[in-house]
Amino acid sequence: MSTQYTPISSLPYPQATDPADLPTHLKALADTADARLVMRFPDTATRDAKLPAPVAGMIAWIGTPGRMMYYTGTTWVPLAPVPVYRVNVDDGDTTSTTYVETLANAGGDPMAATFTVPASGQIIVTVGSYIRSTASYSSYMSANIRNSSNTVVLPADDNRSAASSASTRSSVSAQFLITGLAAGTTHTATPAYRSGNASNTSYFDTRFIRVDPIP
Repeated sequence: MSTQYTPISSLPYPQATDPADLPTHLKALADTADARLVMRFPDTATRDAKLPAPVAGMIAWIGTPGRMMYYTGTTWVPLAPVPVYRVNVDDGDTTSTTYVETLANAGGDPMAATFTVPASGQIIVTVGSYIRSTASYSSYMSANIRNSSNTVVLPADDNRSAASSASTRSSVSAQFLITGLAAGTTHTATPAYRSGNASNTSYFDTRFIRVDPIP
C-alpha cells in the first residue's frame, strides 16, 4: 500500500492501486485527524495520559478548570490568557515596616490572585488602593509572587509598589513587569503592605490586584 498525504495537513489517503481495505484506510485517516482537531478532556491528568507525546500546535479543551490550551513544543499553556482580578473593599491598617499580607482591622486577607504563566513567561502586575498615613511617612503596597509549591519567587519590594506619604486618602496604583516565569505553571500574586516607620500607621482601603499574562 502506497499511502499518500494531503499537502497542507498531511492527512493520509489511499491510491487506486491499493488493496481494497476501507476500514484500514478510514482508521488511518481518523487517527491522523484526531490529533489535529480540538481535543476534549475532563482534566489535565486525562489529557496527559492520552497524549504522552504531544506535538507542537496541538489544541485541547480542558473541562476543569474550563480552558482551551495549546502545546508549545515543551509545555501546555492557555490558548488565550485572561487577566485575573481580586479586590477587597475592607479598610485595614499596619505599622509593620516589613511587608505583610494581612492587615489589622480588616477581613478577607491575604488576597491571592492565581494565574497560569503564558508561553512568554511574562506577566504585568497592577496593584492599587486608597492609601493614607497618620504621619508624613510613606506607605507601600506591593505583591509577593509564589510558585505552585507556595515558595516566594519574587518578594514584595518598594521599587514595585504603589506608595503615598499623604495623611489624606489618596488613590494610588502601580504596574510592573515580571519576566522569566516557567510557562504553563501555576503561580499566585498576593498584595503585601508596609509602613515607612513603626510610629506611623498606614491605612489601605479598596485594595486590588490584577495580573495580565502577556501571550
